[in-house]
Amino acid sequence: MKGIPDRLLSNLNPMQRCSVIFSALGRGDTTEASRLADTAPTGTYTAADFYNPFITAMLVSGLARGDIEHQAGEEWHSRCLWLALVHKGGMDDETVDALWDAGTLCRNRTGSLWSAFAQVMTDAGLDPDEVMRSMGGLSKLAQESVDACTEAEPDPDAVALYAAMLKP
Repeated sequence: MKGIPDRLLSNLNPMQRCSVIFSALGRGDTTEASRLADTAPTGTYTAADFYNPFITAMLVSGLARGDIEHQAGEEWHSRCLWLALVHKGGMDDETVDALWDAGTLCRNRTGSLWSAFAQVMTDAGLDPDEVMRSMGGLSKLAQESVDACTEAEPDPDAVALYAAMLKP
């Protein structure tokens, strides 16, 4: 499906072009999205030699932080439900054990995601703690979960994703 006539493409500013590309992708029209991207004006830009690796490291850190915070949130959600059930009905409810186990699984996943991030950053010659701190650091709850799982094995899928994103 053709969305923007060719004669109007040269009049789009960068944000308008982004908007119509997202619109095309949102409706599944990859042909139109490619056409819009391929017809964009090009330019030559000068940047410091650290710019691209710095930006990609920040993007990887943002993704890892989101992954870690999500898992920490799931852990604490399970722990809060566990506490409510213990308070309400005692330790005899089978759901109590399931919720505790779910929280533990999420905590281990949080540690595994941190280990993946740390491995990829270290392999790239960056200090993972410094990079994450530069992003504002993890929340107190997420940091507590990470600190409790110091021996967690890196999640192989996260390692692959983070490393692929970090490649030049």
